[in-house]
Amino acid sequence: MHLGRKYRLPEYLVWMRWETAYIFLWALFVTALLEVLRLNFLAIPAPLLAVVGTAVAIVLAFKNQQCHARINEALALWGQITSASMILANRLKATLGNLDAGQSDSLLKEMFYRHFAWLTAMRFFLREPKTWENTFEPGNAKYLAALPTPESQSKLQTELAAYFPDADVQKVLTHRGDKEAFILQGQYQAIGELHRKGLIDSNVFVSLTNAVDDIVRLQGAVKRIKSYPYARNYYSIAIILVVAFVAIVPFGLFPYALDLGRSSGIEHFTAWLNVPFSVFVGWIFVTLEKVGENSSNPFEGGPNDVPISFLARRIEIEMRTMLGEKTDLKPIEAKYNILF
Repeated sequence: MHLGRKYRLPEYLVWMRWETAYIFLWALFVTALLEVLRLNFLAIPAPLLAVVGTAVAIVLAFKNQQCHARINEALALWGQITSASMILANRLKATLGNLDAGQSDSLLKEMFYRHFAWLTAMRFFLREPKTWENTFEPGNAKYLAALPTPESQSKLQTELAAYFPDADVQKVLTHRGDKEAFILQGQYQAIGELHRKGLIDSNVFVSLTNAVDDIVRLQGAVKRIKSYPYARNYYSIAIILVVAFVAIVPFGLFPYALDLGRSSGIEHFTAWLNVPFSVFVGWIFVTLEKVGENSSNPFEGGPNDVPISFLARRIEIEMRTMLGEKTDLKPIEAKYNILF
């Protein structure tokens, strides 16, 4: 997540350098074709350019609104995960804290650490690359190489070892289904065991399982966003329309660049202004499309994604404090205004 006031124009120019170069070369080629070879009859009427530009703008507005909604939903869900984690922790503390001192500390630590393991497994699942995500694009790959996510610098097995014995770590890693769901099953089993032993009554049992139920629902909603991309048909038509529009822009703007110098007799010089005009118009539409697409996958580890590493670390620090533990864990800090 970008925590600065705004992105600077040079950052956009660097990020869009390859697309800008392609637009420039195309505009230069078309202008040379029309001006040097005098193929002015290939120029496109302004009404056609306006109609296509309007259609592209509408499609991009729809797409970007939907992509923005995905990242807002993802951020809201992780805010709810933070709240649900604190609710579970407080209920465990209030109910199990009344047991025998030694037994209480052991049970609380076991269940708290299982929740830390769940947060860890969720982080690693959400950071797994998908074929439709944008981390593979040259601009994003170079950016992320300089600002790697915490998950890319570690392994799930290593981090789970801080919360589970080796045998339990292997059970999680070798589980053929969802590792996150498997860890939450352990929470249900632990609560059920407390109830069977008579350590908690039915009301407390229902209260604790309801808290875990909320976490399961939130897990499903978050994994839905991760596992299913923004509709590929809308993505594809947006790309096709943007490319088509950028391709015809130099043909549509050329007559106007030519007319700028006609009254002064320098039209063959002003005709080359078609290149910067076309680059400017094309850059706007291509940038809008790319900004929207890079907001559609809020967990891939980009600079605009939900800071799940920061949120999970903050939850863990708060819950360890509730246990009375002294920990060396520190909140994850932003680097160059980017928080992961």
